[in-house]
Amino acid sequence: MSRLRDMHDLKWSSSGDFVLDENELDLKDTRDENYRGAIQRIQTRLQSSKGDWRASPQTGANLKTYAGLPNTPTTGAEVQNAIVNELMRGSLLRPQEVQVDVFPLSESAMATLVRISPLGQRETITLINSYDLADNKISPRN
Repeated sequence: MSRLRDMHDLKWSSSGDFVLDENELDLKDTRDENYRGAIQRIQTRLQSSKGDWRASPQTGANLKTYAGLPNTPTTGAEVQNAIVNELMRGSLLRPQEVQVDVFPLSESAMATLVRISPLGQRETITLINSYDLADNKISPRN
């Protein structure tokens, strides 16, 4: 079984709120949802900057570095490298498990496509985000 499948966390909604388990009358976790814990960790890293998390000050893709830059192939390549480096930091993902593509959406926005193929598994996890260089906002799209 993939180590990514075994990652568990409290479940949160796409708006960042914790989800309640109505059956248990407690906070819901990700134990019964394949890869949900891993997806949440990946999204947290993409949406965070270094220093955002006191317990893990090195966590974060630090995309705020690119705010205000022109949406050029060079900026796209730098964003792509920042995402790949962050997802491999601390062995969250192995190099052969992750592929990141970045492409322009508009003059100030780009899409990030993260494909994760856990070793030994047939499933592929695809995460699509948009990153707006003008307002420094990364938004999940799936």
